[in-house]
Amino acid sequence: MQITRYASLTEQQFLGCTSAFVDVLSGELNSAVMYLRKLENQPKGAAFAYEMTLDRHRYGALTVLDRWSALAAAFAPHLKLGRYQAIIDEAAMRVRQSEGILGRANELIDASDHYSSAVVEACTLAFQALSTTFAEERKAAEQSEKLGPMLTDDYKQARSVFMQDLTAR
Repeated sequence: MQITRYASLTEQQFLGCTSAFVDVLSGELNSAVMYLRKLENQPKGAAFAYEMTLDRHRYGALTVLDRWSALAAAFAPHLKLGRYQAIIDEAAMRVRQSEGILGRANELIDASDHYSSAVVEACTLAFQALSTTFAEERKAAEQSEKLGPMLTDDYKQARSVFMQDLTAR
């Protein structure tokens, strides 16, 4: 990841990374839900292109979590965030919880012989649970984004670099 090549991150740079993280994770999860809904009540293999896209997004969410974990681990020992310190202090725990939730949802999808309404709803709820897990990260990102054109260049640059890291396959 390019962002971990930085010697250190400022609070603004880290918040830019946080914003990229929550946006990309939300995108992956929302896309997974969208494709699950398209597959609802169909047997496995009936819509292969949709299934491949669903897989790309549900496993893409795990990749995003892994990259967030790596960023937090790389900079946690040296970073103080003021009012958002819990984001860095609890990152590892939140990632573990989220990986567990996604893992169980993925197991449910993999074990089912078709995309029943119950499977779709259970996975949708699981994916939504991650929004709760990362509510503080979302709040920090929304708070920062309110600055609009007054956002620092450091914030924008770090957000852009980490966004590229998160979306690289």
